[in-house]
Amino acid sequence: MVSATKVEGEYSFLSKNSHLDQSEGVKTHLYHFGAEHGNDDLKSTACPEQGPSLLDTILLSQWDNFAWKGHLDYDVTACQLKVIEGGINFVGQLNNKWNSFSLKEYDKLFESFRCSKPNSMKSYEGLLLCVAQGENDRPEVAPSASPPKDGLLLIANAYPVEYGHIFLVPAAVNQLSCYWDKRMFGLATKIASEVNNAAFRVFFDSRTHVVSDHMFFQACYFPNPLPVESASTVVLYEYGGNARSDIIVSETVGYPLKAIVFTSNNLKALVNVVSEICFSLHDNTTAYSLLISNNGTKVFLFPQVKNLVTGCSLSTWECGGYFIYHTKFEFDNASETEISKRMASVSLQDSAFEDLKHLCCAIAHDLVK
Repeated sequence: MVSATKVEGEYSFLSKNSHLDQSEGVKTHLYHFGAEHGNDDLKSTACPEQGPSLLDTILLSQWDNFAWKGHLDYDVTACQLKVIEGGINFVGQLNNKWNSFSLKEYDKLFESFRCSKPNSMKSYEGLLLCVAQGENDRPEVAPSASPPKDGLLLIANAYPVEYGHIFLVPAAVNQLSCYWDKRMFGLATKIASEVNNAAFRVFFDSRTHVVSDHMFFQACYFPNPLPVESASTVVLYEYGGNARSDIIVSETVGYPLKAIVFTSNNLKALVNVVSEICFSLHDNTTAYSLLISNNGTKVFLFPQVKNLVTGCSLSTWECGGYFIYHTKFEFDNASETEISKRMASVSLQDSAFEDLKHLCCAIAHDLVK
């Protein structure tokens, strides 16, 4: 749980009458990032030794309040966890209430944004806050404001995979049907940086977008590193000739699901490179998942093929090595061998992965040089 602390001098709080680019109706907490000046590249603001950030405190306080009011379908913190025996240390959670189709429960939420009536979301309890880019040097918080059209809504998931599970959804109606929004991805990455909590991870699943007919991200707090985050890597491409655009492209080694890792303290360069690759994957109808970790400075890309037997793909947390089991029997009998086979069944073939590696390196070189 999170306790609120008094913030001295670092942030300003907007009055309710402050001028904002607003839509009428919905009211929620509004968090404005500090301004980006000129052509300066955006750097990660993460600084773990400073303790809980303002955005982290607000987000978790709002989520805890949502849980306290009884809106969660279950207490995810009470679910049994175990590290599955083996060298990779996959994590299993026993949870008989979560299911992969719980996103369908949010169809009415997404559809409300298409509704022409501005008050359709006014009383929705799951809306925790809105995050948007600001114009002033320091972050600003308005305790009750209408979300600006360029903001991201942070909405509690009543069927959480882990503590603090939320959806990140564009506030603008005309962005909901967009396959990929580079600006939205930039905001999601900046949220990961500004939350400044190593436990906070952001996810994107391209197949989930297809199922729900809406583009959105998800995020939650994992108390320990995910297995893929501890996997060994080999550098494929590294550009460090310019401190403003340095980026490293790597691949995981010894992990059963092929993955490419992008690392940079320059969030703008990271967003540009990963976005261009996502556009290419979409054009080639390649399914994939993204994991944003390390306070927004690292992005894992998991390209996938559909399992020919089950017809299914893995969620991002499953790609990362975190699995949910519905029965005690499945939970007790989970094995590294079974999980590794499941991962291998959706992993790209070697030749296709080699082509993707070359593409990622070429895009990184073209965009950051």
